[in-house]
Amino acid sequence: MPTMTSRYAFLLALVPSLAGAQSLEPRLYLPLPTGLNVIVAAYTHTRGEVVVEGPLPITDFTATANNVTMAYVRTFGLMGRSAQVQAVMPLVTTTASAKVAGVDTSRSMAGLADPQLRLAVNLLGGPARSRAEMAAVRLGTIIGASVSVVPPLGEYFTDRYLNIGAHRWSFKPELGIVQPIAGKWALEGYAGVWLFGDNTEYLGTKTVSQEPAWTFQGHIIRVFGRRGYLALDGTLVRGGSTRVDGVVMHELQKTVRFGGTGVYSFGRGHALKGVFSTGVLTRFGGDFDLFSVGYQYSWGP
Repeated sequence: MPTMTSRYAFLLALVPSLAGAQSLEPRLYLPLPTGLNVIVAAYTHTRGEVVVEGPLPITDFTATANNVTMAYVRTFGLMGRSAQVQAVMPLVTTTASAKVAGVDTSRSMAGLADPQLRLAVNLLGGPARSRAEMAAVRLGTIIGASVSVVPPLGEYFTDRYLNIGAHRWSFKPELGIVQPIAGKWALEGYAGVWLFGDNTEYLGTKTVSQEPAWTFQGHIIRVFGRRGYLALDGTLVRGGSTRVDGVVMHELQKTVRFGGTGVYSFGRGHALKGVFSTGVLTRFGGDFDLFSVGYQYSWGP
């Protein structure tokens, strides 16, 4: 059986991945004109509790993270369909603290996290079009598919309990549907599953394995022409039990989050984005508040 200290240290190691699995992002499957380039710079602050169930004497378990993220998006046509590739690179500083059997314990770290690569294709309602061709198009029902890949390129030390990188490959296939309503409103729903490879160098010789984690997102969006949009967002994450050398360490049973997203466009190709979300139900894992502000610039034919 794992000791109290090893369980606590492993919970600390889960803090970055617990937050990443609960992301909320509207408009991911909106068809965009081909040949478009977008760069994004964002700052994100998260703070909250890590919910621990069971008999462990762990209290006041909190985590704080500050992330600076750079992203690049390129749109193109793929077999006649609208498609895009996305690359995301986050720089993270985080601190986790708790009382273990009444003793204050904390960990801090900073460095590059694992990047994320994503390919998305519109299967229905999104043929590849230029900017001029899209000017007069009224969008109908849209169905898209994507796959995200997270390679183990973040900072990782095999002799530390807490790391920024996960030291494993992760994959997420996903389907999304977008239904415009009355021209100014849209409903969106996504369903995906995170699939995790093994980390075979946890504390040097131990192996961390994780079961699939299912994710569901929903968004209600109000569009303000070319000026931007406001969205109400919700997500559910279920599954993802984790083992170390075959011993169950935690069950990520159910997490529900709600939030909002706003984007305002100004000038030609410039936009500002603000995001807030909070946990409303957490059976195990990160019950945190998230604030994010970002700037994006787009250009193309």
